[in-house]
Amino acid sequence: MTKTNPVKTHLIIPPSGYLAQRWKEHNTMPPLGILSIASTLETSGRPVQVTAAEVLGLKTRDILREIAAYDADLVGMSITTENRFEIFELAAAIKDAFPGKTVVIGGPHATMAGLDMMAHVPAVDLAVVGEGERTILDIAAWREAGGDPAGLERISGVIHRRDGRPRFTGARAMIEDIDPLPFPGKHLIPMERYDFRWPVGDRLLRATNIITSRGCPFNCNFCSTPHNWGRHVRGYSPRRALDEIRWNRDRFGAEVLWFFDDTFNYSRRRTEELCRLLIREKLGIRFVAEVRIDALDYDLLALMREAGVQYVSFGVEAGSERVRREIIHKNIRDEQVHQTVDWVSRLGIQATAFFIFSHPSETWAEAQESLRFIESIRDRVDITVSILHIYPGTELEAYAKEKKLMPADFSWARRDRRMETLPAAQGDVPLFRERFTWGQIGELLFKWSAGSGKGSLWKKLPDVLRSIRSWRDLGKYAALGLAYLRIKLLGR
Repeated sequence: MTKTNPVKTHLIIPPSGYLAQRWKEHNTMPPLGILSIASTLETSGRPVQVTAAEVLGLKTRDILREIAAYDADLVGMSITTENRFEIFELAAAIKDAFPGKTVVIGGPHATMAGLDMMAHVPAVDLAVVGEGERTILDIAAWREAGGDPAGLERISGVIHRRDGRPRFTGARAMIEDIDPLPFPGKHLIPMERYDFRWPVGDRLLRATNIITSRGCPFNCNFCSTPHNWGRHVRGYSPRRALDEIRWNRDRFGAEVLWFFDDTFNYSRRRTEELCRLLIREKLGIRFVAEVRIDALDYDLLALMREAGVQYVSFGVEAGSERVRREIIHKNIRDEQVHQTVDWVSRLGIQATAFFIFSHPSETWAEAQESLRFIESIRDRVDITVSILHIYPGTELEAYAKEKKLMPADFSWARRDRRMETLPAAQGDVPLFRERFTWGQIGELLFKWSAGSGKGSLWKKLPDVLRSIRSWRDLGKYAALGLAYLRIKLLGR
């Protein structure tokens, strides 16, 4: 479709990007969500520009110059809970400099906490709830028609303001058939500046990311994915997925692809079909994927290995079966974990197992079970540990409020010192802490990392010092530091 006077859209990737802290030092990957919005607009015949501030080293003043030069009608950004404050500040700067432009925010945090955002962040004109590809086209058409505020009521999946108060127009149906969606607009950004590499043998191969499905059929209590994407998983057909894989190889030189799907093996039949296609087509691509071990068996894993899977990751979350079953809703048994570790070792697949400390009702004895479990497998797989985070809209958030561990009047749009965070290490997201002291949490984290070369407090010290804003923060980091010293220096 070509518009007579098409609306221009300027999409901004913020200076800090979207990656977790552990990736920031040496890897950058393009944000696929906002690039899917970009390619959708482009396919509709509307002009769009993407400014990749994170790889271009742009600050707010540089971004404002870019916006002035392109002079778009719509300025859009994607928001996560981790980067929400940066997005709020950037939106305020944009709105202050260009009051006539419509600032649109989508992404996971807008979906889960959009009403809260619109109530407290006046710089944001519109929030997109859920998948944005169809919604952004409706917003563009609305702006092309003159931007009458009443017209927003006819666009589902949008939060706007009426009489100064946020109003949600109602949920938009999920896109059932995602095959027709265009490839994410990686061609609209300087892909040569993205330096993601994946180790294969003694080489670092050029890598990039891909998403071939949306949703997760499971319901872990801390995870926002089922609320963002739904529990009904919608995947590309194997042929459509293969086309995008080939495009990433041929257009951008990708030698390794990281599947950002929440559960790569959510459907055994689809996984088998895709793997057989990859084997037959001989693309020479390696893969990284996240799997559920309770939907995995040796034969499927062996087929994935033959298709090029180099690395898999999976969540164990806790060493206690009670915590996994009753609290997290992850019904995997200890023997399933050990069996999966045996399989990947036998097949020569590298793997990471994820663990989390400080679950609801988790006892100190159960936390020690996690440490023992880690010890039993750490010589065969990588281990990643974290403290439990609270995300908006999750079962965990409701529990935290019920137990008064989170204030009833908490706003995700305000920095609230009543909630504890570790922004220097774990992102600016509230942490769930019900039973353990900070000294105990430090002991859990550093006992795991003792002797592994991981978890060094000294490397993060500058970031830690910058994040201290109160005596409470100082006490928290002091308790963690003492735990670190006891374990690293005294061996206790």
